[in-house]
Amino acid sequence: MKKLIIFDAYGTLISTGTGSLDSTKKILALQDKDIDPVSFYAEWKKLHKEQILNCIKTSIFLTEWEIFSLDLKIMYERYNINRPYKEDVKLMLESQFNRRLFDDVKEVIDELKKKYRVVIGSTADTYPLIKNLEDNNLIVDEVYTSEMMKKYKPDLDFYRYILEKEKCAPENSIFIGDTLLDDIKGPKTLGMTTILIDRKENIVINDVKPDYIINNFDELLTIL
Repeated sequence: MKKLIIFDAYGTLISTGTGSLDSTKKILALQDKDIDPVSFYAEWKKLHKEQILNCIKTSIFLTEWEIFSLDLKIMYERYNINRPYKEDVKLMLESQFNRRLFDDVKEVIDELKKKYRVVIGSTADTYPLIKNLEDNNLIVDEVYTSEMMKKYKPDLDFYRYILEKEKCAPENSIFIGDTLLDDIKGPKTLGMTTILIDRKENIVINDVKPDYIINNFDELLTIL
């Protein structure tokens, strides 16, 4: 019997919009070089994921704030930019605030809370996520962040930590998110039911197959 639903946060419940790209544009506007912000941000995003995977590999935890700073230091070195990266990175970190829920989220979450314990498991620092939830008036039963756990997705211990804290067996839990690696592969490996939300209908399914694929939150109420 399913008892627990674990939601990813960003891209699933909360839209990141164009905030990160907009911040990249502001950062590059401080430089004296003509650098394409789209390409720069794509490279930065890839580097950020590599840094997180390195944290998992080495078991050395860094907060997202620390990783973003390290990212920008490396990017500045690659592009021969001579600026104070620790100051400039604040523009990217500020983009984590003022994020809004997707329109279809709150009503569905409120309905699901009548039947399940609903929690969030997010690769994020704690304060920005809590602030986003408060600003959007979204109340869940518990919030778990990488900063709290000192673990990042897709480390299996990330999901195990939540299951242990919730005293719930994998087979009685559901993980819902928007990425195959972070939100489907790990939970499925542990025996959890998985639901992929593909809002833009552009995710290519590979050997990692979710139990369900939805395109909007309302579909959850027909599944659960």
